[in-house]
Amino acid sequence: MVDHASIKPAKKSKSMSIHHGFRFIYKETFESSAEGLFLPEQYEEKYRVFEATIEVNKIKYEKLHIDHRIQLKGGSLTYELYDPKGNIIDRGEVTATQPLNKQLNITPQKGVWRAKYYTNKDTDGKYILLLKSIE
Repeated sequence: MVDHASIKPAKKSKSMSIHHGFRFIYKETFESSAEGLFLPEQYEEKYRVFEATIEVNKIKYEKLHIDHRIQLKGGSLTYELYDPKGNIIDRGEVTATQPLNKQLNITPQKGVWRAKYYTNKDTDGKYILLLKSIE
């Protein structure tokens, strides 16, 4: 026979019970680029505004990294960078003595990103526009 009066309650343990829960996080990666040349010998007034586009179709990552570079040997140009909603993200002027080497980290958006380049008969150089995902 058990004497219930002599049973003492269990001591509280100082250790904690840890329950592990698992959560699946799906991350995507994205990278695409556009590049080209501006050649004065191929200049035509009707094509003085040149547009480069990159379609972003994945956005499950922290930031979209934009690397935009323009190097000119002669002439000048102005540029505008647009997000898929048509908002201007960046703009500026580039010359042979003032090249562009711009790095931006922004919230990713699906859709077509556009860079517009306004050239002239003396614009001579190259551009690269790279968009990629970063964590």
